Amino acid sequence: MASSEAARLLRIARRDLNMARRLLDPEVEEASWGWAAQQCLEKTLKAWLRSTGVKPPATHDIARLLLLLELAGIDTTDLLPLRAFTTFAVQCRYDDEPEELSLDRPQWCNRAEALIDQVQKLIE
Repeated sequence: MASSEAARLLRIARRDLNMARRLLDPEVEEASWGWAAQQCLEKTLKAWLRSTGVKPPATHDIARLLLLLELAGIDTTDLLPLRAFTTFAVQCRYDDEPEELSLDRPQWCNRAEALIDQVQKLIE
């Protein structure tokens, strides 16, 4: 069951990643791109939690999801920079002039895809 739920979450994460890739145009505000990227990362981390048998909480907080992965015995050191995306989950969506983080969008999309692929291999 956990595996099928993890697979479902990864399918949605890939959909969110496709949206983030469509928003790579520099004319698109970073907040809009960041929201799609954040959703992708959130679902990927929740799929990873599912693969360990942990039911993820209803949260957009990437740091919280990383902590739960660490508690499940996963080294999250390389994933800590993902915490920056939590700001896109709520603050940027409701702020009419969000602060630019000037993230390298293509690089982050590639990193998100690599993470999805990594989790996909865990559930196969």
